[in-house]
Amino acid sequence: MGGVKVKEETAEILRLAKEPSLQSFGVVIAFMACGYGAAVYSEDSSVWQLVYVISGLFVGLACIEDWEYCDFDRTTNQLRQKRYTVYDKIFQLFTTSNDQIVVSGLSDIVGVEVEEQNVRYFGNTYQTVMVYDTGIRIGVTESFIYGNKSDQEAIADKIRTFLKLDAQPGVTDGDSSSSEGEDFEHVDPEELRDDQDQPQ
Repeated sequence: MGGVKVKEETAEILRLAKEPSLQSFGVVIAFMACGYGAAVYSEDSSVWQLVYVISGLFVGLACIEDWEYCDFDRTTNQLRQKRYTVYDKIFQLFTTSNDQIVVSGLSDIVGVEVEEQNVRYFGNTYQTVMVYDTGIRIGVTESFIYGNKSDQEAIADKIRTFLKLDAQPGVTDGDSSSSEGEDFEHVDPEELRDDQDQPQ
């Protein structure tokens, strides 16, 4: 399956994309070949032979992975996630509308993690997930992806760096020490020595 790739990376823009892999298009060719083979060796009418070929094409197209885009934009402080099926791509030739767009604020993201899921007999899959301050978790991709975990961790690191999540302001050790020190009354060592010298 196709992994997440960096399409554009600047100081203001980070665009990630997951697009169909070559294997997906190979599946389309395989189903078309099956349909064509059924048509060639069939003794049915030419209409049915055409149906076999078209059916193979549509089944193959249904197996193609989706196009998924994740755009981080500092200028608008927005994250826009877009998802297209192969049929959406075809319809885009005739219209520019797309309802499968999710928009959220960059400032609402408080963390980025890589989740792991085990698929029996097939191995592990991974998904880069953004954690929001409301507790909601939204994946960069809709589904888990086969591949190396390090690839997903590299994407997660790019998102953290772009959002500067590793440099978020917080209470440092120095601030904590100074705050604790303010809770105690300052005593002059000379006054303490004079109190000890006074007769009981």
